[in-house]
Amino acid sequence: MGISLQPEYLKRYKDIGMLFIKYGNSDLVKSAGLDEALNGDGIAPGAKGEAEELTKDLERLGPAFVKVGQMLSTRPDFLPAAYLEALSRLQDNCEPFSFAEVERIVVNELGVRISKAFSEFSVEPLAAASLGQIHKATMRNGRHVAVKVQRPGIRENITQDLEILGDVSEFYDAHTETCKKYEYIKCWKNSARQSLKN
Repeated sequence: MGISLQPEYLKRYKDIGMLFIKYGNSDLVKSAGLDEALNGDGIAPGAKGEAEELTKDLERLGPAFVKVGQMLSTRPDFLPAAYLEALSRLQDNCEPFSFAEVERIVVNELGVRISKAFSEFSVEPLAAASLGQIHKATMRNGRHVAVKVQRPGIRENITQDLEILGDVSEFYDAHTETCKKYEYIKCWKNSARQSLKN
């Protein structure tokens, strides 16, 4: 049984397939019927990526995959210690996005300029995570608040990646004992959806 590929997601399927090949799941990719599409990309089937490389690869794939890495970093029953250590960096060390983007998003959401809604609003974020960042601010009435701003385009990106990962996870669940045992991808998808609501 192969994955039913949606044409608009082909590049994303390929990115995920290359990740499986690089980190040792080439049999899964072959069973999915993706091996021919992935030939000639300079990565030998079964080649092992280093732990820190996996972290960087997940960051490169975007926020949905950073969430996968965050969840994997808490699973010593699933990954070796070197991978857990490298992936744990994703819990609290994400690159912030620009204040210009923060301002645009806040203005778009509130319908007024930041200076109208807040007497103070910090340019530098208190923290940056995979889905957004937090800025310290003071309301016009003097109340101190923390403003959580979602990353630009995050909702659309996560929704698309969840759909793609859903296709991949259904195949993985049907063809590997590990996924059947841990229901890992199903748990992650529920976690990612909940994060978007908060």
